[in-house]
Amino acid sequence: MKTPSPRLTGPVIIAVALLILEILLMAGPASAVDNGTLGIRPETESDFFHLSLYPGATTEATAVVSNHTSSPVTLLTYPVDGENTVQGTFAMAAQSAPREGVGAWAELDTEQITVPANTDLKVPFRLTVPEGTPPGDYAGGLIIQSPTVQGKTTAVNGDTAVRLDTIQRQGVRIYLNVAGTAAKSLAHGSLSWKHNGDNLDFTLPIRNTGNTILHPSAHMELSGWPATATRLEFDTPDGLLPGASIDLHATLARAPMIQSGAAEATLTSEAGTAQAGLRVFYAPWPLLVIGPVCFAAAFYGAWRAFRFIRRARIALSQLKSMGSAAPQ
Repeated sequence: MKTPSPRLTGPVIIAVALLILEILLMAGPASAVDNGTLGIRPETESDFFHLSLYPGATTEATAVVSNHTSSPVTLLTYPVDGENTVQGTFAMAAQSAPREGVGAWAELDTEQITVPANTDLKVPFRLTVPEGTPPGDYAGGLIIQSPTVQGKTTAVNGDTAVRLDTIQRQGVRIYLNVAGTAAKSLAHGSLSWKHNGDNLDFTLPIRNTGNTILHPSAHMELSGWPATATRLEFDTPDGLLPGASIDLHATLARAPMIQSGAAEATLTSEAGTAQAGLRVFYAPWPLLVIGPVCFAAAFYGAWRAFRFIRRARIALSQLKSMGSAAPQ
């Protein structure tokens, strides 16, 4: 995405593409992808494509594109790879992104279709898994993309004009399993925390090091003073693709001003259970500065009082000795 440069002078138009991914990203019951105007779905499945192939094998499948408007519409059609966003949701890669998996193995007869008004159009495609492909789960999608809608040109800083163009696309997911030995493995990094306003944010990095899609979940027990046995739930990703890395997040809202204790996170997935922990200690910086000073002052005062009492006892002892030694 290009952004206006403050050094530009004169009327300059910068076309900015706003990509709207109308893909089902949230976890929950799966359904066909349809925004009421256009839709795309598998012909023989209710939600997404679920395919299983051996390396070197080919299969054919059909997508159904629906046009619910009263006018014909011309759409681009193309396959892409699937990916995880940083939040852990499933997303379709951009049209210009390199295609290395499903996006490279799926082939359509045409790159452009015209769907008549109020009509469903079948769009067949073939998917061939190359010889020698490692076994495991792969994901991608079939995209339909509307023509670019040109936006209005507006002035920025008086001498730079910006035009916001809109590209609308939808996609149906393709889940592919390449036959072979499944390896379920999930690695995690170090649990960490930081202040975010009045909240305390915890982060747990994870990576799918196996070859199957995993559905990890995690929770954390925060113990110590003043919070005791506080349970936090980490956000749940929408399936973690093989090789994908994301950060899981949990938040302690309205965290206490002072905390001293331990955090223990439990990570669970099809790969098993793992744990990660750390010590949590923080206090306001004035208290961290004033506290040691007050402690030092109290220690110094106690030391001076101890010396005073000790000297007083010695003096009293000497006076008693002198009194007992005086002649009668």
